[in-house]
Amino acid sequence: MFWTPIVPDVAKTTAVYGTIQNPTDSDVSILSVSSNQYKTVEFHTITTDKEGIMRMRKIDYPIVIKPKESIELSRNGTHLMLYEKENSSGELLIQIHFSNGLVQKHVVEKKSL
Repeated sequence: MFWTPIVPDVAKTTAVYGTIQNPTDSDVSILSVSSNQYKTVEFHTITTDKEGIMRMRKIDYPIVIKPKESIELSRNGTHLMLYEKENSSGELLIQIHFSNGLVQKHVVEKKSL
């Protein structure tokens, strides 16, 4: 299950959390993630600097997932950032594009924090 916090309709960005799994017996790479409602989808991670300040930084594609492993997308760790909302009609969908040609399509649920 993938989810996003409920945000005002005027918000142009949001984050998505959940789990991306690699059920195969070989490495796969995430080449890109797309959305039906946002122009840009990026992987981000949260790190803490020397002064104890939390910082968000972009992670570049491709992102490798080892066989039978997964990436946990969480609020204080790695997550998806969706930018430049283009529309808000219907369900929010993401499509994860893998190096083996697979495209996973997921409905993103809206949840209260």
